[in-house]
Amino acid sequence: MDMLSAPLLAIDALAQEIGVIDAEYRLLCSDAASLCLAAQQHAFSGIEAMHRFHVGHREAFGDDMAALRRALRQFHTRYYQAGNMTLWLQGPQPLAALRAIAERLSANPVGQTVPPPLPSMALTADGDRRLILPGTPQLRFSFALTHPQASRRAWLRLLECLLTDEAPGSLLAWLRAQEYCDDVQLLHQRCGSDCLLLTLAFVINPDNAAGAERLEAALFAWLQQLPTLRRAQREHYCQLANQALLQQPPLEQLRAAACGLPLISDVDDWPHCIAALLAAPFSRLTVAADGEAPTCSVQGFTLRLATVATQQPPTSTERFGFFNGDLAIPSPTLPSRRVALRHIQPGDVEPVLLLRPAPQTPLDDLTAYRLQSALRPLAAELAHRQGHLALERIDGVWLLQLAGDPPLICHGVQALNQALHAISAASERDALRRWQRAQHLHGELAIRRLLAQLPAALANAVSAEQPRCWQATLSGGNQALHHALAHLLSDFPAPIVAAAPYQTNQQGRVMLTESGDENALLLFYPLSAVGATPRLALRLLAQFYAPRYFQQLRVDRNIGYVVQCAFHRCADREGLLFALQSPRFSVDELAQLTDQFLLQMQTELAQLSPSQLAQAKAALMPTLQHRSEQPLQRARAMLLEDPPAASELTLVDGATLLDWQRRLLPTAP
Repeated sequence: MDMLSAPLLAIDALAQEIGVIDAEYRLLCSDAASLCLAAQQHAFSGIEAMHRFHVGHREAFGDDMAALRRALRQFHTRYYQAGNMTLWLQGPQPLAALRAIAERLSANPVGQTVPPPLPSMALTADGDRRLILPGTPQLRFSFALTHPQASRRAWLRLLECLLTDEAPGSLLAWLRAQEYCDDVQLLHQRCGSDCLLLTLAFVINPDNAAGAERLEAALFAWLQQLPTLRRAQREHYCQLANQALLQQPPLEQLRAAACGLPLISDVDDWPHCIAALLAAPFSRLTVAADGEAPTCSVQGFTLRLATVATQQPPTSTERFGFFNGDLAIPSPTLPSRRVALRHIQPGDVEPVLLLRPAPQTPLDDLTAYRLQSALRPLAAELAHRQGHLALERIDGVWLLQLAGDPPLICHGVQALNQALHAISAASERDALRRWQRAQHLHGELAIRRLLAQLPAALANAVSAEQPRCWQATLSGGNQALHHALAHLLSDFPAPIVAAAPYQTNQQGRVMLTESGDENALLLFYPLSAVGATPRLALRLLAQFYAPRYFQQLRVDRNIGYVVQCAFHRCADREGLLFALQSPRFSVDELAQLTDQFLLQMQTELAQLSPSQLAQAKAALMPTLQHRSEQPLQRARAMLLEDPPAASELTLVDGATLLDWQRRLLPTAP
């Protein structure tokens, strides 16, 4: 509140912030999501602020810091008024306690003048657009919602749940089966108190030229079906949508309430909201990698953007299916064979089944995408039954996760065996397209491209003839469930073997780089030793390094927008990660700055006092003691992390810490 009511606006801080904003602007100039949003807003008129430059860069701010400070003071006085602000609080306290906190925080608020209410604004669509942009081809439909009910955000959570539903019979499942699109996303941009720009963004198949028109016809046929959902169906999808948000951390829930898609409870206005959506002005944006389009400046970005003639797509009579409340689960027949199934935390804990590739035979990305494509309809079906199925890369390891009550898990194992034994040709082609896109992450941060390469850089070499094996672990559940799953998993399409001690390759520092308009450097120092002491020393080192690294390179040197040092786990390896991205410093210079930092830290650690070490241990202790209450997260942590006991922290003294710093970072000068 002090920052809002009385900012210092120091001259040196302003100069430093200009460098930060300029670096961010450079990144946004190649960020596909930002460029698509600018192109979408270009197709609507009625709110001038949607068209002007609002990011800022070094040239726009100028060199006169005193003049800039005066302008900021004027801006602050005019706009930083209590009537322009909303305070959001979320916590376990009763409402009365939260209100008292809010009143205390706002006892000395910023300016008390209540600004006059802004006039209602309406957006009108000015035709369709075509954007030439390297990367993934898309078809985006943007709707200008000004109806008071439709512009409220909560109902959009229900729409998003329906739109992204992958269960058999859904719009997305049908579009994928026809190979018209690979994915869809709901985006929203608030443009005023009663105005919202809603976008349905489809990743389309570039090999199916006729698919775009048929996709649009199917979309509007689906939208026209939505008002007919029975109240029980709407409540079911609302529960599904809210459950996804309630599993997020509290801060993410607060962000959703403040500016995202909040929890939805009232479904009575659903037909009116859909009617308003269908009647709203809308514009199509086609995003293609190739084609002709003039260059123009939009919101400070240079776009290749063309206005195209609007064409009416063919109508569709396709009918789509929605969840109807059938929760009957057939009991599978158990095979006579059985596999090795590790059982941890047996008892009444909610069961979670985890399957992972054996560390000696890691899963390549293309194969993982094939499995993902084949399992998506089943995963959605199980979600409707309060279950969970997902194949995700977590800490650089592909992990197949299945959770739910015992009958659902047994049904899920039998169904996933069948799905993986009969992967369709459409799923094969979908997986190939997604894998190809992953090789060319256009519009993505350079440092993120390097992070995506780290698992492969750390993995042990696997010969083509070596059969890929999996390991299975059941967390929770009783012996009857363990017995049934051990037999059902014998039909899994790859061998399942017992877990065994894994010897990692003795690998030194991993360096990944990328040069261009933005130069990126990723350094990973893997810990090759086993045991609690070196692992805890590693975490303590990261705790000491992180703030100092950020201060020196991000704040003091202002090398660019990305500066990070952290403890990192990837592909069954733990280590220290250094990540830098800069438009001004070369890769060699970034590496030299990191080496200088490590040399300095060696001196600082040698002078570390017992009280400083004790303070660092106290800060680390809660992270070692914390265990998630969610069975799925707890099971994943036990399988992949195997966290060291917090009591072992007492064995790490200053000499041990310095010794492991020298052993872990042998390349430091």
